Amino acid sequence: MDDKSLLREIDDGETKTLELKETLPPKSEKYVKTLIAFANSAGGKLIVGVRNEDRKIVGIANASQVADTIANALSDLCEPLLAPRIRVAQFEDREIVIAEVQPGPSVPYHFKGKDVGKGTYVRVGATTRMADETALKELLLRGSSQSYDEQVCPEEPFLEKEAQLLCDEINRRRTDDGRREATIRNLENWGLVKLIDGKRAPARALILLTRNSYRFARIQCAQFKGTDRVVFLDRREYGGPLYEQVDEAVQFVLRNIRLGAEIKGLYRKDEYELPLEAIREAIVNAVVHRNLQSNSCVQVALFDDRLEVTSPGALFGGITIEQALEGATALRNPLIAEVFMQMDLFESWGTGLRRIKDACEEAGLPEPEFREIGNMFRVNIFRRAQEGAMDEDVLSHGKGQAVPLETFAKLNDNERLALRLAAEEGRVTSASLVEKAGVSKPTASRVLKNLVDEGLLVWHGKNKTDPFQYYGPPAKL
Repeated sequence: MDDKSLLREIDDGETKTLELKETLPPKSEKYVKTLIAFANSAGGKLIVGVRNEDRKIVGIANASQVADTIANALSDLCEPLLAPRIRVAQFEDREIVIAEVQPGPSVPYHFKGKDVGKGTYVRVGATTRMADETALKELLLRGSSQSYDEQVCPEEPFLEKEAQLLCDEINRRRTDDGRREATIRNLENWGLVKLIDGKRAPARALILLTRNSYRFARIQCAQFKGTDRVVFLDRREYGGPLYEQVDEAVQFVLRNIRLGAEIKGLYRKDEYELPLEAIREAIVNAVVHRNLQSNSCVQVALFDDRLEVTSPGALFGGITIEQALEGATALRNPLIAEVFMQMDLFESWGTGLRRIKDACEEAGLPEPEFREIGNMFRVNIFRRAQEGAMDEDVLSHGKGQAVPLETFAKLNDNERLALRLAAEEGRVTSASLVEKAGVSKPTASRVLKNLVDEGLLVWHGKNKTDPFQYYGPPAKL
C-alpha cells in the first residue's frame, strides 16, 4: 500500500481492519489482543502514532524500539505463532509504526497459557471482543479445515428414499447442459452421504436439504409499514429443505412488491420494481453463506424504501466486503453450495454481490448496500421512492384499486395473489388461481368466495355453471 492509500485509510478512522493508537499501551495484552483479533477475522493494521479522535499523525519517539516491542510481545503471548509485518513509516518528519496481520490459517489464535475459550479474540466492527461460543466453534472448525455442513449426524438415520428425492429435485432444476443425472453415488462423492463402518450416514447438509430438523435453519419473512420494524403488514416463516425456503422467500417478496408493464415494440413485458435476479441472489447467498451454528434465522424484511436480507454470520474466511465485491470468495457451507450449484441456484465464482449491484444498476435503482453488523451480514436493495412509498391508509394492489391497509394485512398469500391477478388482468378465475398459486380447485373456489364475501371481488356470470364466469375488482371499495 502506498502512502496516499494509507493516509486515506487513516482518514476513514478505525474499522474492522484498522486500529489507531496515539502511543503504545504499557500493558502489552491491550494491543496483542487486537492483533490476535485481526488474525482470527479479516486481518488488519495496528498503527501507533496516530490520534484516533481526529486522525492526526502525531508520531512517536523510538519507533524502531516500539516495533521490536510489538514483535516480542506477540512472540511471548500469542499461540499459534503469529508473524505480522511490522514497519516504520515516516510522514512529515514524524514516525509511526504499522503492524499488519493477515487472516491466519491456524485459527483460533489466542493468548498463551489461557483456555482457548477465554483467550481468543475477534474483530466485530471497529471493536475487539472475546470470541463468543458461536464464533469460537466456527474458528475451531476453520482451523481444522472442516465445515459444519459436512459433519456426520449420528442421531439422524440415512433414508435412501429421502436422498433419492433430493437427486430427483437436482435433476428437475438443472438446465439441459449435458450433465448426467444426479444419483446417490454423487451425493457420496460430494460428501453429503458418508460411509461409516460400511453403512451410509447423512452429513448435516443432507439433513438440511431434506427433512431439515434444525430449529434455526429457517427463513423469516416480513413486510413492514414504513421504514422500521414496528408495524407488521405480513409475516411468514419458512422451514423445510433449504432450496424450498429460497423459493418461498423469493415468492414472498414478489407478492409484496409492485409488478409493472413495459411495452417494447409490439410486446408487453412485465417487470417487478426490484430485479428478480438481485432478490434471488441476495436470498440464495444468505442461505448458502449463513453460520449454521448461530441461534438466528435468515431474515427477509420488506420496507417502504428497501428490501433487507440479513444472514447470521459475518463474511467468512477473512474476506472483507471490498474483496467480496472484487470476486474473492470462501465457502462457509461447501456441501450446501455444491448442491445449490447443481440446481443452478448458485455460482461459486464470488460473483454474488457484484451481480446484485449490476442488476440494481441496470434497473435504474440506487446502489445496494452491503454491511457487516456485528456477527451478521446484510444486503439492502433500495426501492424507488415513488414506488416504495406506502399511503397511511391504503395499500395499492392494481389499476386504481386499493384495499384498506388493515384488511390487506389479514389476507393470506392466496387471497393476495387473487387480488393481484384481478387487478392486473381485470379478472381472475378458479382455473387461473389454480395455475398461479398451485392450489386445488376447491381451495381456489373457497379463496375467491371469501374475497367476494369481504367485498374485495365481484362475481360475474349467468349462473354457477357458466363456463365464462370470472371474478373482478369491485367498482368501488
